[in-house]
Amino acid sequence: IVAAVEAGRGVFANIRKYLMYLLAANLGEIGLLLGASVLGRPLPLSAVQILYVNLATDGLPALALSVDPQEPDLMRRLPRSRQAGIFTRPVVTLIAVGGAWSAIVTLGLFTWTLSADRELEEAMTITFATLVLIEFFKAYSFRSDRHSVLHRPLANRWLNLAIAWELLLVLLVVNVPFLQDAFGTVSLSPQTWLLVAGAALTIVPVLEVAKRVLNRSAAGR
Repeated sequence: IVAAVEAGRGVFANIRKYLMYLLAANLGEIGLLLGASVLGRPLPLSAVQILYVNLATDGLPALALSVDPQEPDLMRRLPRSRQAGIFTRPVVTLIAVGGAWSAIVTLGLFTWTLSADRELEEAMTITFATLVLIEFFKAYSFRSDRHSVLHRPLANRWLNLAIAWELLLVLLVVNVPFLQDAFGTVSLSPQTWLLVAGAALTIVPVLEVAKRVLNRSAAGR
C-alpha cells in the first residue's frame, strides 16, 4: 500500500511538472506575439520558428519531465485533498510568472534589437534563440515547485540528454546555411550569444523567488 501511494504521488507530481512547463512555455509565446502586435512591431517569430519551438524545443524536455525522479521528501508531505486538482494556486502562479517573464524578456530584447538598427532577421534570430534557451532553463526550474533548481539539478538524465540534443539542433538551425534558409535565421556573434544566454538565464532567479514566496505563504497558514 505504501509503495502504491508513493508511485501515485510520483505520477501526479510528474503530470503537474509536464503541464506547468508546457503551459508556461505557450503562455510566454502568446505574450511575446501579442505584445509585439500591441506595440506595432513586426512579428518577432516566423511561423516555422514558432512551430519549431512548439514541436522540437518543448517536446523532448516535456517528455523528460514526465519521468522525472521522485523528490526525496515526497512521502513526508501531507496527503492531498481529494478535491484539489492539478492547478492549485502555487502551480497557476508559477505558470503565470514563468510565462510572463519569458514574454517580457523576449519582447524587450526584440524591441531593443530593432531600436539598435539591426536587421529584422537578426532581431528575430536573437528572439528565437533567447526563447529556446529560456525554455531550457525553465525545464530545470519546473522540476519542483518547492525545491530550488540547485537541488539535485542533474538528477534527471533524460532531461539532460534532451536539453543537450535540442541545444545542438538550435546551434545548427542558427549557423548552418541551408537551415538558415529554411528557418529564416542568421549567424550570431559570440558576444550576441552571451547576451542571449544572459537574458534567458534571468528566468531562473525569477522562478526561485516565486517559489520561495509561495513556500513562505504556505508555511504561514
